[in-house]
Amino acid sequence: MILSLLSSITSNPTITTLSDLSSTNPDLSFQAIALLTFEAVLEVVIICFAGFISAKTGLLNSSGQKVLSQLNVDLFTPCLVFIKLAPSLNFQKMIDIIIIPIFYAISTGISFICSKLVSKYFQLNEPESDFVTAMAVFGNSNSLPVSLTLSLAFTLPDLLWEDIDNDNNDQVASRGILYLLIFQQLGQILRWSWGFNKLLRKRSMEELNTYYNKDGTLQIITTRLQSSNSSNSSQDDDDERSAMLLEGDVVTRYTDDVENQSSSTTPIITVSDESEDDDSQPLTINSSNSSNPHPTSTPTEPKQFIIIQFFKSIYQSSIVQNFLKFMNPPLYAMIISIIVASIPFLQNIFFVDQDSFVHNTITNSITQLGSVSIPLILIVLGSNLYPQRDIPPASKHYKRIVFGSLLSRMILPSIILLPIIATCVKFLKISILDDPIFLIVAFILTISPPAIQLSQISQLNNIYQKEMAGVLFWGYVILTFPTTIFIVVTSLEVLKWAK
Repeated sequence: MILSLLSSITSNPTITTLSDLSSTNPDLSFQAIALLTFEAVLEVVIICFAGFISAKTGLLNSSGQKVLSQLNVDLFTPCLVFIKLAPSLNFQKMIDIIIIPIFYAISTGISFICSKLVSKYFQLNEPESDFVTAMAVFGNSNSLPVSLTLSLAFTLPDLLWEDIDNDNNDQVASRGILYLLIFQQLGQILRWSWGFNKLLRKRSMEELNTYYNKDGTLQIITTRLQSSNSSNSSQDDDDERSAMLLEGDVVTRYTDDVENQSSSTTPIITVSDESEDDDSQPLTINSSNSSNPHPTSTPTEPKQFIIIQFFKSIYQSSIVQNFLKFMNPPLYAMIISIIVASIPFLQNIFFVDQDSFVHNTITNSITQLGSVSIPLILIVLGSNLYPQRDIPPASKHYKRIVFGSLLSRMILPSIILLPIIATCVKFLKISILDDPIFLIVAFILTISPPAIQLSQISQLNNIYQKEMAGVLFWGYVILTFPTTIFIVVTSLEVLKWAK
């Protein structure tokens, strides 16, 4: 099919666009869409393969991968976010995107249910089931979806939104990035809280190797300790506990002696709080039987110091600190984009007036930095697919875990979600459901492989790293081609049906 389509294109040099191809031979519209999707996916795979070769040859080791990932998150991705959002963002769009958190909640809930059903069917233990759940609920909303969205925004037909005057491919791509960014931030919050602290947390060897047989009996596979030295180890543990108790008794008696001394007439040397930052201040000696103490007077603090202390206390408050932990460079870039888009003067000098000094310097610089983001993401993605040699061996249920993760992430949720999305697009004429690129983004997110950051969490917590590599390989190298072609063709058919 693809070869016949290629021959028809090369034999007719006047055919340059998909609309020309469809008008020349309407029967080839499906093949043309499949070819365009194939080209977009193949472009992503080729760049990922370059990263894989870099890791295999040692050009990009694990430490280099972390440096590139951090550089991309802190510099290049924020530039891409700003350059894609600020030119076309407006107040109405910010109201319309409220449906994205609703879509995120529904899709996450369906993926969670699918993972639990699959884990129960495959008889996985609790850590294995939590791993499958993490793979299912945390899909990739950054590297692969962003690349595909940008590629498809400039290649697929009928993606212009009728509600926007003079809509073009750049605005289509910008809206797609906006939808993905909001979905990504919601995933980041849940991934580094629930995912890091619960689903992919550190586990003991005993917990990892505890299984339940079909008859309900408990089976624990022990590989770290031999039964012959179990008595010795328990004796050593008893000795350690005795030593700790002995040390605790000594500390207690020493503390009691100090407290008894405080009631006697022996002077006790104390250091005031003000002397912590000034080594030149003398120590003050207080005696319990002193009848004529001489209190020291403290100077009045200037107003400027009080104001500084006030803002310092606000900065150190739990609310502000939690907010700063939640924020990240792409999210800061999104806030700056909203500010620039909300002020016509700023939006004009940054983007509209292409002869302005700001556009020719700052805007062009940010544009070049943002163009590095997508290739660099894919390079790191490809390098992560190369298996590291220093990771622990695979677990007992390696194949079940990998297959169950892919089934719960890319197959079962899409069977449930795709009809729901199509029905909403057809009958709910509200918000951004009419935007064709939103349908493309929603479909891509539904079948996207697990998030790459899960590999980083597995490395940090030293859990199921072999299984993680298997999930990434099968998800990105094997399944991405057929599922993406299917999903794009299906989404375009849904758009035709909805109209």
